[in-house]
Amino acid sequence: MKILKKSIALILVLLLVSGSVICFAADSDKQYNKYEKVLLLGDSESSGFTDYGDEFSEFTRVDDSYAAYVADDLGAELIPMACPGFRTMELRCMLDDNYYPANDPYLFKKVPRTSEADIMAKAPQMRQAIKESDLIVIGIGGNDWGAYLGWVQEDTLAANILPEEYRTALIELLNNAKVGDDVIGMAIELADYLNAVDELMPALVEAFKYGFSNLYENWEYIIEYIYENNPDVTIAVVGMFPTYLKTEEGKPYEVAEPDAASKAVEDAIIAFANKHMIEGRDKYGYLYIDTEGTVVEVCHPTVAGHRHIADRILAALPDARFPYTDITISHKAYKAVEYMYLNGIMSGVDATTFGADTIINEAEFAELLGKVTDYEASGSDKELKKIKMASEVYKASGKNEFLDILSLIVDMIQMIFNGEAFKAVTRADAALAIYNLVK
Repeated sequence: MKILKKSIALILVLLLVSGSVICFAADSDKQYNKYEKVLLLGDSESSGFTDYGDEFSEFTRVDDSYAAYVADDLGAELIPMACPGFRTMELRCMLDDNYYPANDPYLFKKVPRTSEADIMAKAPQMRQAIKESDLIVIGIGGNDWGAYLGWVQEDTLAANILPEEYRTALIELLNNAKVGDDVIGMAIELADYLNAVDELMPALVEAFKYGFSNLYENWEYIIEYIYENNPDVTIAVVGMFPTYLKTEEGKPYEVAEPDAASKAVEDAIIAFANKHMIEGRDKYGYLYIDTEGTVVEVCHPTVAGHRHIADRILAALPDARFPYTDITISHKAYKAVEYMYLNGIMSGVDATTFGADTIINEAEFAELLGKVTDYEASGSDKELKKIKMASEVYKASGKNEFLDILSLIVDMIQMIFNGEAFKAVTRADAALAIYNLVK
């Protein structure tokens, strides 16, 4: 019974390692790799377009944009190739000679101040910049399922029977819409006011189907094109963010409290919209930047919002002090191993090799636990031999929620009762598990 209690205590310690038991100071001395050129690809949000200032940002540097902040902090040249109104479709047109959906009536339609001919003339410059850049920052996707869908919706509705009052009002709304307007939200509110929701919903389904199918198809092409032309480049993909953290014009530091119901709905939509980017991170190995908490004016970031995104990008970049050649930035455990190394928790098998696929034994795992908890363990402790580690480490590596960790604890306790033995796992898996529990 004494051994059992000690085993349960050890597992509970794992739950507490993100609390008072563990105290890792933030690393404020990060050293970046040398980035000579930073290329920006994207739409109005990434370009630095502002709602209140209506700043010209087409293929030009905007000083208070997150890309400019990143380039300046890295001491690099910024190559701005972002344009308001861009979807993945427009970006792909500039990269793919065999892709030009001439039958798409919306192509380049939302780009407000630059002609299609002028945009396509920049394609050779964009392609060359992709080949030469050390860091590529991509922020695009919102127009694929947002701004453009008003026109898709209008055309879909044209084939349906609509109340004339709603049709007239909707056309006027869409004709007056500006870059960044929530045309879908406005159309729904209008339909609700004029009792036309039942007629609107089928059109919305078709509109979203159009937007997301293009987004998913073009996204993979864009990422694969970049890696094919610059295999060693670092790509930072900026996730889309909700727009409920708003300021008023002239009050950039006063953020209104979001409505709880609206917040929940928008969070769900944004999570769905970012799904392909997150899945692509695991497939391609690029950096995915979570932009939660970005403050906006109407739907574009404030100066503080851009600084927030820039800081997220900089935090995600690899540390130049990281010495291990067998853990590339695309490895699932890269950030975990980097954290272990920089905080002196876990070293490599030699100066330049972490040994990601090397099996970690009971004594090594016990030593690792001792560094991140107040539990003093040795390789001979019997309780370590009673914890089956393989599947449990994988579970822990992707879970941070309290209930998930609690479920893991229950599973481990059950295995102790069943007398199942320790099963070795790799060093990378062990690092990943501990990292996600302490971060």
